[in-house]
Formats: sequence, structure tokens, C-alpha cells
Amino acid sequence: MVIEKYKEGFKPTKELSEDQLRAKKYIIRMFLCLVAYLLGFLYFALSLEYKTEYPNEKTDAIIILTGETKRIVDGINEFAKGNADRLFISGVHRQAPIEKVINKSIAQLQRDGKLLSSPDAIRSRIETGIAENTIENALESAVWAGKNNIKSIRLITSYYHMPRAKLLFKKYLPKKTIIYHPIPLSEKGNSPFSNPKILYLVFGEYNKYMLTYLWNLSGIETKTAVKIQGVL
Repeated sequence: MVIEKYKEGFKPTKELSEDQLRAKKYIIRMFLCLVAYLLGFLYFALSLEYKTEYPNEKTDAIIILTGETKRIVDGINEFAKGNADRLFISGVHRQAPIEKVINKSIAQLQRDGKLLSSPDAIRSRIETGIAENTIENALESAVWAGKNNIKSIRLITSYYHMPRAKLLFKKYLPKKTIIYHPIPLSEKGNSPFSNPKILYLVFGEYNKYMLTYLWNLSGIETKTAVKIQGVL
């Protein structure tokens, strides 16, 4: 009697329809993609380097990618030490004309007693470019290096921007010896997890890096790249 009542009360689980199964698989895949994406960001953030491995190595040229003014100040400081004979500043400065930023940077270094030669001597050996993004930075740097027979380069940019710059400079300057010289935002507190603003900045750069990485894998070139590669 008890067994019969149990059988009467038992209702087998209803099988999922094909549409429900597809939806479930889609949700699982999206979740796994999200986990992989966040783990990728964690790896990106934790693997950022804040200083160069070769601080005193001399190169034919120093190339600075514009962005924060600190990149230009620190780059000119490296140049003033005599670590290279030529300096190329690739890109435009969004906050002020690049010449004004250069003059301000040189004046600051002079006040700090870090110039080993006159401001005019430093200024006369600085050349500038017109790139508006990192791809154009790499392309115009490749053209400039080729025209000036530059074999070795010290590449200077902010530490969070260096992975994307490294990816593109390896692509467009494969035969050049490059020393990567990341610039920290400050003397301390550069970790993405130490400050919400830095976290936001690094997270945005991670997305740009991933897009650049996928674009690089695709083999698609920009019109500018196709045009410039004709003269490399």
C-alpha cells in the first residue's frame, strides 16, 4: 500500500527542450568566457613591469611615445644622461603643443640639475612625429629609424601602455634591438589594485591590448600601415 502511494506521488523530472538545452549551453559558455576574460586581466595587471632591466645600456636612439607628460620628462632625462645620440618623440600631446611640453620638460630638468649639456644642445637633437595612436607610433618610428640608420632603440612609454607598444614595435621593427623602458605613474602606488583610478586606467588598456592582439592575429592591416610599409 505504501509503495503504491509512493508511485502515485512520484513525478519524473521533465526533460529540457532543445531550446532550453541550447540556452543552458550558451549561458555556460558565456560564463566561461567571462572567467577567462577576467583571469586574462588579472594576469595582464600582475605581469606589468615598472622599470627597465637595462637602465644604463646605451642605444642609437631613444623613442618616447607621447601621453602623460612624465613620459617626456623622464625620456629627455635619459637622453640628457648620454644614453643615446638621438631622440625621437612620436605622437602629439593632447594637452599642449609638443614643443611647449619639450621646453617645459627641459626647464624642469635644468632646475633639478639633471642636464649635462645646454638646453639648446639637447633641444637641437630632438625630433618629433605626428602619430595619433599606438599603431601610428610604431609605423612612424619604423620609418624614422630606417631613414636614420638606427639599429638599437630605447623605447619609453608608461608601464601600463608598454605591453601594447611592445606588441606593435615587434611587428613593425622586427630587426631592431629594442630596450623597453616603462615609466611608472609615480614613485609608489602603481599597482592597479592600489587605486581605483589606476585600476580603471589599466582595465581600459587591457581591453585595447586584447583588441590589438586579435587584430594582429587577423593579419588585417590599416591603410596607413599598407602605405607606410611600402617605404620601409
